[in-house]
Amino acid sequence: MKRLAVLLVAAAAIACSKLPPPEFAYDKTASFANLKTFGWYEGKEFKYPRGGSVVDGRFIDEHVRKDVEAELTRKGYQKVGGGSPDFFVSYSTSADGIVDQDIYGAYSWWSPAVYVSTAYDRWATLTLDVRDSGKKLIWRGAISRTAGENPEKVGDAIQKAVGVLLTNFPPAPKPA
Repeated sequence: MKRLAVLLVAAAAIACSKLPPPEFAYDKTASFANLKTFGWYEGKEFKYPRGGSVVDGRFIDEHVRKDVEAELTRKGYQKVGGGSPDFFVSYSTSADGIVDQDIYGAYSWWSPAVYVSTAYDRWATLTLDVRDSGKKLIWRGAISRTAGENPEKVGDAIQKAVGVLLTNFPPAPKPA
């Protein structure tokens, strides 16, 4: 019976620790077949991301742009500095705050000592948008993950998030 209880607790812990899946949406009428070049969309709504206590907004912006450009180049797209690219890329970030708070410790009825500690997980969301040459939104991917504890971990988290998101760009062609 004890063994079954331990297995149930372990299964519940594993189920609760599962990361949320990335989300994707795209315009089903858009054609992705002829996209070859890209540029950054600098619309009115773009603002540097808000940094935090670990990194500032410029750090986040530089890493997102570097990682998106590297991943799109790896996929065969070419960045153009001027002119009219086939598609534009933009991004946004948000700090989702504390989404998990664990309070743990040792409590005893007979002991005056109570040991309590709290662990917080801070999460952030990265959203990538792709717009056609007419600047119409044709693809969006969003992912939420825990934010890093130091600049190196934040940079690694951004690189992984961009890689996960762009694995689904462009969307698979529609079957004929």
